[in-house]
Amino acid sequence: MVFIDTHFHAGDFIPDMRIYTAEAAEASVNTLILCAGDYADSERAAQYASENPSIFFAAGVHPHEADAMTESFDEFRMFADRTRFAAVGEIGLDFYYDTSGRTAQQRVFEGFLNLALELGVPALIHCRDKEHSTLAYDLSLAMLSDFRRAGGAYLLHCFAGTEEYAEKFLENGALFGVGGMLTFKMAENIRQTIAAIPLDRLVLETDAPYLAPVPYRGKPNHSRYIPLIAQRLAEIKGITLEQCAAQTTENAREFFHLPEGEHHG
Repeated sequence: MVFIDTHFHAGDFIPDMRIYTAEAAEASVNTLILCAGDYADSERAAQYASENPSIFFAAGVHPHEADAMTESFDEFRMFADRTRFAAVGEIGLDFYYDTSGRTAQQRVFEGFLNLALELGVPALIHCRDKEHSTLAYDLSLAMLSDFRRAGGAYLLHCFAGTEEYAEKFLENGALFGVGGMLTFKMAENIRQTIAAIPLDRLVLETDAPYLAPVPYRGKPNHSRYIPLIAQRLAEIKGITLEQCAAQTTENAREFFHLPEGEHHG
């Protein structure tokens, strides 16, 4: 069995990336997509990918950081020349915290979607709304529909939307990232939504260091916990862990254009 963690972050919680990836590999998580939140984070992700054959990276500006973005999209375009550049992200809209102004969020999101189209790489999408509001989902769906029509591919990271929105995004060609929330006791709504999404449209992710699955909830997450998420997904889908690993890994390889049959130890 081989697993792919399609979304994790680097930070102070990883003192040594070589040890981190070795620990992940012991759990059969042999490929990891390192996602960035701003320019400095993108630079750090690119550096880690250049030093570690298990890591591919994504460059982008998280919606929380949209107001603080001073770099041009031209500067981000340069990451396409770096080793193992795989995607643009993490980008999108966050109207739950509203850390950055909504106009800035939309401007940055649109700019990065255009960059992903230009570079021919997929986009990793963050979408979060306030309770009893669907504005972030509606705006994201409209922008991503245009992106999809123009030939773009995208992944809704850590999807926690309703079945209704899952259906809308499915019709629009989305892939969905499944993480530790699937194991949370109170997350029955997420399990119901994921149950309704075909397995060939799902990939596994940790969002480490956030959202560690049960029994590690409340502690720093780690890519080596991917099999725990996969096991829960397999139970929901009524399939074996091996089947879950095979399909989600194939989905991720195809989406990120990863080398076929690449195994890292």
